[in-house]
Amino acid sequence: MWRLIGITPEKGVRDEQKKIIDLLDSRIDLFHIRKPSLTEEQLKYYLDEFPIEIRNKLTIHYHQSLALEFGLGGVHFNLSSPYIKPIYGGKRKSFSCHNINEMLETRDRFDYVFLSPIYNSISKDGYKSKFNLKDLRELGLINEKTIALGGITEDKFAELKDIGFGGAALLGSLWKEL
Repeated sequence: MWRLIGITPEKGVRDEQKKIIDLLDSRIDLFHIRKPSLTEEQLKYYLDEFPIEIRNKLTIHYHQSLALEFGLGGVHFNLSSPYIKPIYGGKRKSFSCHNINEMLETRDRFDYVFLSPIYNSISKDGYKSKFNLKDLRELGLINEKTIALGGITEDKFAELKDIGFGGAALLGSLWKEL
C-alpha cells in the first residue's frame, strides 16, 4: 500500500493548519507535525486548531504525550527522542532513520520508518543523499514499512515504488507548491 505523508515546515506558514486540512482531504494520507521550537503550550494551541475528526491522521514529533491529550493518531521518534513503549499503546508509531543499519534495527518495532535523505534535500541546504538508488533496489532491503524522505517530488514516485518503498514523505516540495 503506497502512502503519501506530509510533514510540517519547522517554522509556521500562513494558514498552515487550513492547508494541512485541505491536503488531508485531497492527496495526503497522514501528516506529521514537526515543530521542534514550539513549547508544549504553544503546540497545544497549534493542535487545537485541527478538527477532532481529522486528528487521527496526525502524528506528533515533539511533546509526544500530547498525542493522548488531543486524540492524535500517531507519535514519531528518533535517536534524541526514544520510544517509550507503555505510554503509547494503540497509537501509530514511526521512527527516523538515516542509514540502512538503523532502518533494519528499528523497522520491525514501528508501523513505519522514514529513511532519509533519499535524494538531496529540498528544505535543508547542503543536506545531501548518501544512498545509491541502484544499490537500494538490488539489495532488496526496502519494503512497505520504509517511507522515503528527502528531496521527494511527484516525478520520483515511480522510481521509489520500483525500489520497494511503501510511500513517500513530502516536506520541501509540498510547502514550496503552496
